[in-house]
Amino acid sequence: MTTQILIEDHFTCSPKKLYELLSDNSFDDALMKALNMGKVLLSEDKKADGPVLKIRLTNAEEIPAIAKKFTGDHLSYVETRTWSQSKLNNTWVIAPDVKGASVEAKGVTEFVADGSGCIRRTKGSITVNLPLVGKKIEEMVLKSITDTFKKNADYCRDYLSKQA
Repeated sequence: MTTQILIEDHFTCSPKKLYELLSDNSFDDALMKALNMGKVLLSEDKKADGPVLKIRLTNAEEIPAIAKKFTGDHLSYVETRTWSQSKLNNTWVIAPDVKGASVEAKGVTEFVADGSGCIRRTKGSITVNLPLVGKKIEEMVLKSITDTFKKNADYCRDYLSKQA
């Protein structure tokens, strides 16, 4: 079982400007607060091409009943983000706190020019190896990620419009 992720959001700024905004941990703190996500920075390794952040995120929204016995009332996970200024992207690996299942979520978010600004394109996959309910949990995680990215894009667009 593997569920593919593809999320694209358009912004009216350059790819470099969006990269710089989203790779700024202070901005990310404000963004996560606005999205009602709990965030704890576990480690930060400053590399020449960009930081590597390891963070714990907790979604404040209640989890559907089918998944609660595996995740608890809220989905919590550790995300490792490896930012690359030269590639204008970040690769990410998410390790959700799911009891009794092997879960893998990974992918890349890239910032590409599109003529009238840029597109933030996120591609990845979610795999939950849990008989009977694994696919349902993958779908739930995909919906949570998609919803969060849409709220994230709205927040960033609003922030950028106020900077112009």
